[in-house]
Parts: sequence; C-alpha cells; structure tokens
Amino acid sequence: MILLVLDLDGTLWDHPDASRLSPSYEFHGDYLVDSTGEELHLFPGVREFLEWSGERFVLSIASWNVEEKVRPILEGFGLWDYFRFPKIENHPDKADMITRTLRELELSGYDVGGVIYVDDRDIHIDDVKMAVPGVDFIHMWVDVKSFEELMQLLEKLG
Repeated sequence: MILLVLDLDGTLWDHPDASRLSPSYEFHGDYLVDSTGEELHLFPGVREFLEWSGERFVLSIASWNVEEKVRPILEGFGLWDYFRFPKIENHPDKADMITRTLRELELSGYDVGGVIYVDDRDIHIDDVKMAVPGVDFIHMWVDVKSFEELMQLLEKLG
C-alpha cells in the first residue's frame, strides 16, 4: 500500500494561508466565505481526485497550518474523512509530520510500501527526502497542471 501525503494551502485550495481565515465559515459548493468576507476555493477536480485516490492509496495530510481553523474547512467541504492520521500543525517540519504518520499507520497494521508527497512548494522536500528515503515528490502546478494530470501521473507511479 502506498501513502499519498497532500499539502493543503495552494495545493487543494487557492488560499495561501487558510489559518488566516476567520470562522465562522459559510460554505457554497466548492468555496467558502469566512466571517470577514474572505474566500477560499477548492481547485477544480479536488473532490473527484480524492474519491479516485482514496480507492487506490492511503491518504494523509502534512500541512503547516492551525488545525482548529483548518479542520472545520475540510469538514465543511466533506473532505475530512478521506484522510488517515492527518497532520495539520503550526510548524514547517513536514518531514516530522510524514514520519509520524508512517509510524501511526504501521502501528495500526498498514504495510506501507512507499510514500508520494504532493505540495505546491518544494521548500520542504530536502528534509522530507532525508527523513523518508525513496519518497516520490510531485510538485503541484509544476510537474502537473491539474488534478486530472495528477491522476494520470499517479497511475504511472502507483
């Protein structure tokens, strides 16, 4: 089984820092409006991608954010339940988040045969590669330009 780890800001949605949003959130299909009128939009194809990849991979999150602000966004969009041992933490150490997720999965009986990490920024990848040898990194919006292209690439990797 392959673990597919996703970033959130700039990867699943268009907002650069969802932790800056102010609850309460008003949901309208694939976007939300916070209490100040600021919007966050899911990128096109996110829901279909999560449905598709959830049948092929174990999905998790490594996000530098404040969970108390961001988890309600995922729950409001109906996306939270796709993820196993998601890490939404207010620090940039994604290598630590991913290694702890791997440990939790293995302790829960999963046989993890590989890790694919998807992020719109590559600033964390060197640390992740040191902590998780053999990780495959997909630079969202550089290596692929849409969630449809991401599915095609994952079909080749998976």
